[in-house]
Amino acid sequence: MASQTDIPFRSFTFASALSGNTLVRCSGDNAAAALVTASEVIGVLQDDVAAAGVGEVKLFKATQFGIVSPGPVTAGNSVFATTGGVIVGTLVTSGVTLGTAINSGVTGDIIEYAVRL
Repeated sequence: MASQTDIPFRSFTFASALSGNTLVRCSGDNAAAALVTASEVIGVLQDDVAAAGVGEVKLFKATQFGIVSPGPVTAGNSVFATTGGVIVGTLVTSGVTLGTAINSGVTGDIIEYAVRL
């Protein structure tokens, strides 16, 4: 069983240097980068971070966990709710966009995702 912390802060690695108070998006497994498209935003970088450094991000909403079925789901891409209470990495008929995957996963994995605004 997965556990969830409702504290809206999370650490991410950053490939390039960024200034504090920059809006960020997920860019890979436990990684974040500067915002490209408004719909991708997950939070705000709290302090300056150096390239290849770890920075603290204040998330707009607490993260959630879901079971992948069928897989795969790629970190940094959208995840969708589907029938049966699972999440998928591809939009399906009657699917609903939940947010952005923080971790990659395959069928049966439990992954964390940032909820969209």
